[in-house]
Amino acid sequence: MSLWKMAWRYLWRRTLVTLLTLAGIALGVALICSVLALHRESESSFAKESSQFDLVVGAKGSPLQLVLSSVYQLDMPTGNIPYSRYQALKAQPRFITAIPIGLGDNYHGYRIIGTEPAYFDLTDRGDSTRKLYAFKEGRAFDADYEAVIGSEVARKNHLKLGDTFVGTHGLVTVAGSEEHKNFPYKVVGILADSGLSADRGVFVSMGSVWGIHASEAELHAKLAGADPAEIDASREVTAVLLRMKIPGMRLWVVQEIGKKTESMAAIPVNEMTQMFSQWLKPLQNVLLAVAALVVVVSALTIMATFYQSAERRRKDLAIMRALGAHRMEILGLVLLEALLLTLVGVAAGMLLGHGGLAIGGDMLKDKIGTSISAWKVDAIEAKALGFVALGGLLAGLLPAIFAYSRPPVKDLTGA
Repeated sequence: MSLWKMAWRYLWRRTLVTLLTLAGIALGVALICSVLALHRESESSFAKESSQFDLVVGAKGSPLQLVLSSVYQLDMPTGNIPYSRYQALKAQPRFITAIPIGLGDNYHGYRIIGTEPAYFDLTDRGDSTRKLYAFKEGRAFDADYEAVIGSEVARKNHLKLGDTFVGTHGLVTVAGSEEHKNFPYKVVGILADSGLSADRGVFVSMGSVWGIHASEAELHAKLAGADPAEIDASREVTAVLLRMKIPGMRLWVVQEIGKKTESMAAIPVNEMTQMFSQWLKPLQNVLLAVAALVVVVSALTIMATFYQSAERRRKDLAIMRALGAHRMEILGLVLLEALLLTLVGVAAGMLLGHGGLAIGGDMLKDKIGTSISAWKVDAIEAKALGFVALGGLLAGLLPAIFAYSRPPVKDLTGA
């Protein structure tokens, strides 16, 4: 019988202890895999979207809140700014793109975003040959109360081209929220799945947003035939997304807008980098420390278990030595048991961790719009799992040396 088969059989002679040790290793590995994968995928997704815009301009307040609300649809807006501020920014030659964003309503929890058709003409800065937001079906809106919906909105609400729906006042749906039943939207476009926040968006014209939320004074002004410029002066946008001709001038523009206007500018890349370093990185380190502790406890369990097992098998090992087994074979047998136990635990942990991410991927995308490559293993994770496997092997080294060094005569004679 080969050493591998003997090691495997010895493991399962103590089924309960083996299963408990495997569970400890698997849980630690699952936590390591899930934490590293979540950090990698979320950072990659957030970084891709934040790099699409050089600046976000909005009402003064928290720069991070402004970025999260206007780029990622994940926070409350800092307020509104005059529509004239958007017009002024768009007219400046240093900005090659200026996209307005207007928030205020939702559809089944998905934000209705007022913007312009130019939003769908944006190219991906990582690949200028492709559109950032491609259409799966239909077209961009070209009239008020036409809507382009993200892939997730279409999928979760079973919407198709030509369907109509109404929005609800507010950015989240709560009991008693007012539905705008007199202003139905018609679906004219459905975006392809992008893995970005647009998958969770409902995009309409700024005129639609203004029309639904028009003040009584504005309605009277329209009826009285007031100058459109006067009406425009009362209108607002939530934020403006900007791309610059010279991105290196971003910091200077941030300071200029903050000092000379009623608005605030934020740099999405900087804000997201700071968020990851100040908030998410420490949390990741805490979770990884917990996972490492679980693995260390499991390694100590392996050491104690194999040491006790070597004590109980003193005569078995002595008989093997008497029948011609070399000391190195005895050493290898115990080390193989530790290696097998660790490898099975690591494999089970990877299956548990990545399987959990695959199952929970849709829920995570619902919450933050981040798509998870659940079964991807990068170099950092592979290195971490390699250290776990090495730790398990080292945990079996002391019992192996103990079994290797015992004289067989003493164990056979019971001395």
